[in-house]
Amino acid sequence: MALRPDPQKTDPQQTGLEKIDAVFKSVNRELWIVTAAAGERRGGLVATWVSQASLDPQKPVVAVGIAPNHHTAELIEESGGFALHMLRTDQAELAWNFAIGSGRDRDKLAGLAFSSGESGSPVLVGTLAWLDCRVLSRFDTGDRIFYWADIISGQREVEGEPMRVNDLIAAADGEQLAALGQDLSTDIELQRPLAEAWRAGLSGT
Repeated sequence: MALRPDPQKTDPQQTGLEKIDAVFKSVNRELWIVTAAAGERRGGLVATWVSQASLDPQKPVVAVGIAPNHHTAELIEESGGFALHMLRTDQAELAWNFAIGSGRDRDKLAGLAFSSGESGSPVLVGTLAWLDCRVLSRFDTGDRIFYWADIISGQREVEGEPMRVNDLIAAADGEQLAALGQDLSTDIELQRPLAEAWRAGLSGT
């Protein structure tokens, strides 16, 4: 997940890398909940790297980037499918449920209303919109697996604006921000060696 709880600010003392990070913090992306299921296992996470990948309305395709250390990535790898959910601006509680912690430790869908999509993925009830997807290709870059998927069904449930990163951060309390920061640090620690190994493989060193 690419959420960053740090406030956006310009500091002349920032290093080059901090200045680069500040550029990305100025981007206010839509939040998506990604869900997947494999056998009796199910789970989900919050993602911001979701993009339409085809302009052809007869062949709708989406591209999604997921970190391989996440439980949801395991479910997608096993099932070959996932569902995407765009959130309403009043669904911060639902977003935090999927944003913090791992599906290996708790069932993030417990107590939630959902149906099973054609892909076998859980489709949450009551979101702004949803898409049910079947993976057609993948590309592993070490710290991310990028999936291209056919959108096999989907619809917008209600009118309104989607929740964005800044909406969620603004609604967070101190405990949620601390948990998010800890999850982010853990992800970076796990993912950085994977990205470095992939880069080393590209250069042949």
